[in-house]
Amino acid sequence: MLHRIIRGIAPVVALAAAFGASGCDGNISINGEKGVPLEELDIAGKAPTALVLAGPDDVVVKDGDALKIDVAGDPGAVSALRFTLDEKTLGIMRGKDKVDGDGKATVTVTMPGLEKLTIAGSGTVLADSLAGKSEVTIAGSGTARTNSVSAAKLDVTIAGSGSYRAAGKVDALDLTVAGSGNANMAGLEAETADVTIAGAGSASFASNGTVKATVMGSGDVTVTGSAKCTIKSMGSGTLRCNPGSSGDQAAGDGPPPAPEAPEAPEAPQPPEAPRAPDAP
Repeated sequence: MLHRIIRGIAPVVALAAAFGASGCDGNISINGEKGVPLEELDIAGKAPTALVLAGPDDVVVKDGDALKIDVAGDPGAVSALRFTLDEKTLGIMRGKDKVDGDGKATVTVTMPGLEKLTIAGSGTVLADSLAGKSEVTIAGSGTARTNSVSAAKLDVTIAGSGSYRAAGKVDALDLTVAGSGNANMAGLEAETADVTIAGAGSASFASNGTVKATVMGSGDVTVTGSAKCTIKSMGSGTLRCNPGSSGDQAAGDGPPPAPEAPEAPEAPQPPEAPRAPDAP
């Protein structure tokens, strides 16, 4: 059981270590590329299929035919933004940890075919879609949301207190949560799912196929649909498989509440007895 958890979070640990090492001398880099201001970034050529956010800012990813990047928000945060771009990956980060004020920047990215999404830190990414063989990795307290996932396989790894929300349909889901993070994917339907929870994390999704869960700690997994579920647990963790329709909810929404029973009508008041006539 333990080796599955270690294997699942190993990429996240390596990611966090890489960012920590690259930032200790003030030089931030992603995939070996040093970040530059947006006006110095060359966006000509083939559009990337992966996005990495390292920092506290917000990113909105929209579907489009070509790569386009716009920035807005707090002037200090905007001026601190740095970008990298290679054949596969667009990186977004800050050139320095501290800026004047507590404001954040919002980066709007238009790109075709996002397949891989990575967050290191406390930032937020809202993406229109994920396709292909998709991966989502969150290291820290970041938040990601995907409105529509259509993929043969979706790999999700959360290490820390981060969260991921998604809707759509995938053939196979491989999910690892280490810590108190959560994967609220009630609107995502997976034909098969392999889930590993270590700690107090939680996950929810839909399936009518097979679900295997490994839980170490107090975490919980909730599956909606008619899936065949099996669990290996160490601690108080749970796997709940609830019958019901699957994959029909928006990203991040929980199951719809049951309708309240109507109140019973009040019983009619009995009529008053007729008054006896007065004696003559």
